[in-house]
Amino acid sequence: MTVVVERGGCRHRLALRAVAAISVAALPVIFAGCSTGSGGDAGATCPTPSAAAPAEVALIPAGLSFAKIGTVTQVLRTDAHITMRAVTTKPLDEVTVLIQDAVTAAGYRPAGMDNEGFEAEVFFTSGSLAAGQAVVRRATCEGQWDIDLTLVDPDAVPSPTTLPTTT
Repeated sequence: MTVVVERGGCRHRLALRAVAAISVAALPVIFAGCSTGSGGDAGATCPTPSAAAPAEVALIPAGLSFAKIGTVTQVLRTDAHITMRAVTTKPLDEVTVLIQDAVTAAGYRPAGMDNEGFEAEVFFTSGSLAAGQAVVRRATCEGQWDIDLTLVDPDAVPSPTTLPTTT
């Protein structure tokens, strides 16, 4: 846009340089109002996950801890299964190993893993039973992973019976 200004009988064409300069100078101020948290921190706009209620945490099998993994947000016990939901900011490769360690500490055995880079599954056994799996997927919030861990309730697993032997 060009403005024609007449001053002292002379006509001057002024591009709206002043307006452009002011606009450019104002951009950092305008954009600063759009950010929360600290600069380039990917998690700055992510809400902190709410921890599961103490009554839910009491349902977690003995020895199983997600303290090194992330925040347990929900625990459910239905029939013969325990389902834990959690959120973590640790890298996917690290999370799968930490889940194996946590579940092993609770008496389960790792039975395999499938890590595709954008999600992973970790499988567990208890004795001769397929006893559960953890599924780790990208969360809605960048930099976070959602974990869904489903295990056979150790109290619901029948004890192995000893078969009589013949001699």
